[in-house]
Amino acid sequence: MRIVCALLAVVASVAHADPPRWRARATLAQGFGGGRGGDDAIVARFPTMLDLGARVWGPLSLAATVTGTLAGEYDTACGQPVRPSAIAGALGVRADLGNGRSAAWVSPWVEAHGGVGAQAGAREVPGGCPRAATFGTAGARAGFDAWLGRAAVTVAVAYDYLPIGSTLSFVLGGSFVLF
Repeated sequence: MRIVCALLAVVASVAHADPPRWRARATLAQGFGGGRGGDDAIVARFPTMLDLGARVWGPLSLAATVTGTLAGEYDTACGQPVRPSAIAGALGVRADLGNGRSAAWVSPWVEAHGGVGAQAGAREVPGGCPRAATFGTAGARAGFDAWLGRAAVTVAVAYDYLPIGSTLSFVLGGSFVLF
């Protein structure tokens, strides 16, 4: 009888658990920031990111992100002026600290990610001058979503590694519940 009561208590607590606000979400955001260029000068960067997330367990979700970063200045690569704009794809893990329907409307989160990308303005290598360089990237984001029903205003601080001018940026955009 005690085992049956214990099982009923577990089932009742799981049945009354706070369901997640989202199981799948999309975020589109634009940022502005800067970093150090190839000659140690301060450079301007403007990242745009499209992020898809799928909740895995509790506050954890997997994130797939494509980030395009526009360069605000020219860099010299192999004697030619080139804007070192970049595009990168990354997979990451995100912890949403308020992904419950009864949670507050402001939901903080943190994310770490890694992936691959390509950047114009590659440095000269022995035997040639490539137009672009492929690179491994990593980064992190911390921010919050201000939920307004099935959509949210997303605000974050982001760091993304780039071979020419790694970027620390302020990001503003929108998140949407897909499922």
